[in-house]
Amino acid sequence: MSLMLQEIAEQPAALEKTIAEERAKIEKIGAALRQREIDLIVLVARGSSDNAALFGRYLLEITTGFPVSLSAPSVHTIYESKLNLKRALVVGVSQSGEGEDINCVLENARSSGAFTIGMTNEPASSMVDLVDETLMMHGGRERSVAATKTFTGQMILFYMLASTLAKDGRAIDYDAIPNFAARALEQKPAIVELVQRYVFMENCVVVGRGLTYANAYEFALKLMETCYVVAERFSSADFLHGPVAMIERHFPVILFAPAGKMLAGTKDLIARLQELRADTLAITGDIEAATMCTRAIIMPREMDEFLAPIPYIIPAQLFAALLAEAKGLNPDKPRSLSKVTRTL
Repeated sequence: MSLMLQEIAEQPAALEKTIAEERAKIEKIGAALRQREIDLIVLVARGSSDNAALFGRYLLEITTGFPVSLSAPSVHTIYESKLNLKRALVVGVSQSGEGEDINCVLENARSSGAFTIGMTNEPASSMVDLVDETLMMHGGRERSVAATKTFTGQMILFYMLASTLAKDGRAIDYDAIPNFAARALEQKPAIVELVQRYVFMENCVVVGRGLTYANAYEFALKLMETCYVVAERFSSADFLHGPVAMIERHFPVILFAPAGKMLAGTKDLIARLQELRADTLAITGDIEAATMCTRAIIMPREMDEFLAPIPYIIPAQLFAALLAEAKGLNPDKPRSLSKVTRTL
């Protein structure tokens, strides 16, 4: 078994431990932030961490009412612009805590008066010394190059941060997520068989919207880095504004379709893809959406869109790891990649 598959399987326990270990600190941070005049949240990250931040943006804006921006690190590192972030909360997200551009943004933000938080998996990393507070993942060292348990670890920290900052009763009860993650792992035998149908896939589209928009980005990244599949990612809304023109008979389209506000629009897209005779694979708990698609990975029906993002990415991670193995590739050591990437 690859390290990637082992680490995928570790996620329910890692999520549960992160919740238990960081809950008190999150409450302390929430109390401190409520004493400050915060009117903006800025998230800074790269790679899979940037996909987790994209999820964080949706979740934080929905629950807190604060506008959330994804930082462009080159504004700080290359263009050397000085931003006024005195009334901002700036959150850096990095598995290693050693991303030089991420840490530069955090350093600049703190010097401009922002309250800074670092999310990392490495307690001895450079990031820890640069921020006001650190939120840790508690899943242990991640050895596979492809991020899995650190990605979902970052997501659960965003749930916790959003909950402590939530307004108007919008806090989400995230305690059920580790159990849903464990149930998602039960899909592995079905996915082992499913990937055999995609061994020769070279191109595909991955679609998600709203709270699962980041899942589309992360799944596409996993397919690109472990399977060398050219995977484009779109929201279901943007996909109809041009990219749908590339779809022809048997073109693979993979869709995240949890229950919730986005499901009706996703089913409309599936119907259009049916007309174009695309090959569609849905990760969904909705039986109608599943039957409309060529194939489906069936998730628990009682899971709503606010709890779906972490459990729904787990079948995607399994799909990427198992497809890589079916293609004769090593998902733990993608060519040209290393675990820590340093950019400025």
